[in-house]
Amino acid sequence: MLNKKQGKQNNPELTTSSPRRVDLLDTVDSVVNKALTISADKMHVGNIQALIECLKKGDPIACSYCHYNIAKELGKILGIWDKDIRAVYAYGYDDNTTAEGCCEDVSPSSLIHMIIWAGRKTNALKALIESIDRAMVQVHRRLLGLKDIEHVLDIQVIDDDDVKNRKGYAALLQSIYQTPVKVWGGNMSG
Repeated sequence: MLNKKQGKQNNPELTTSSPRRVDLLDTVDSVVNKALTISADKMHVGNIQALIECLKKGDPIACSYCHYNIAKELGKILGIWDKDIRAVYAYGYDDNTTAEGCCEDVSPSSLIHMIIWAGRKTNALKALIESIDRAMVQVHRRLLGLKDIEHVLDIQVIDDDDVKNRKGYAALLQSIYQTPVKVWGGNMSG
């Protein structure tokens, strides 16, 4: 093991806090673990392993809780990493998931639906989202044994112009039928 001085001299990546230099797989692992912990607590299942067993069995309530909490934790990370992001939303579930309010078709292999409102759409943000999705696929394959999944995230990026003109996914922000839940940004606490 290298001491701090040797590590910094031999590895310039250790001297920066840039999100591009962060080990993305470790970050995604952390996001998923925190989301699993929160979900297990809310569902009163005892521990993460018990929740993972519920997920493997396809319990739609467990899947909804986990998808929402992954979106929430991922939204925080994205908001910290990209200063151009104004807000992050999850849609298709909410923080108060119940047996009555849960989508019965949510499964462990269902996509996690999110909307990112950025000041502008950039190739850098698109590349970051694609990299996070690849890391999420690896984590889901390992934790849940989902060998055939190709994607975990469905993230739609909208910009100021889309919001102003209520174009595309930006129209959902004012929807009375399926209003997305803001998971990061604006006047949110935590």
